[in-house]
Amino acid sequence: MSDAKREAVLAAARQVFMRYGYRRVTMGDIADAAKMSRPALYLVIPSKEEIFTAVLSQTFAEMLGKIRRDVGSFHTAREKLTFAFEIWFVGPCELIQKSPDAKDLLESGYEFSAEVVTNAFADFESILTDILEPLVRSQSTLRLSAAELSKLLTNSVMGQKRSANGPSELRHRAADLISIVLASVGAAN
Repeated sequence: MSDAKREAVLAAARQVFMRYGYRRVTMGDIADAAKMSRPALYLVIPSKEEIFTAVLSQTFAEMLGKIRRDVGSFHTAREKLTFAFEIWFVGPCELIQKSPDAKDLLESGYEFSAEVVTNAFADFESILTDILEPLVRSQSTLRLSAAELSKLLTNSVMGQKRSANGPSELRHRAADLISIVLASVGAAN
């Protein structure tokens, strides 16, 4: 199997999944979008679950790469954390809001690709830990580590994502949580 064919399938599948969600998409839909026959698709990637997992893995890698690449261009911890949450939570929320049929993508990610999701969130929390570590080190009253604060912040925003009425409200709630965490380590920025 050529890498070019695999990439074409993943690009086509990403578009189809974003338009229709996971459950409504068939291998025939993906084959049509990739401009190949179903038998040819099965030779490239043999199952919808495997295609979805690969698309999810690729998407997470792109998001994490962007955060790692660009977070250094911000000066304060608040700016860095806000940027990271914008890419990791708010951006995907905006994409899913544009395609109501795609809401099942989040559930499907946990259902079929739990390891990919778990590893990606661990990588995201590692980035947050790197941002928070100097702040935690410089104060002596907080008993939580930077890693614990990262997990608390990520899980809190994830919970807010479920109840927020869209990206704007999620953005505001994330900003509030960032403020609380920064205040807990005595950082004004």
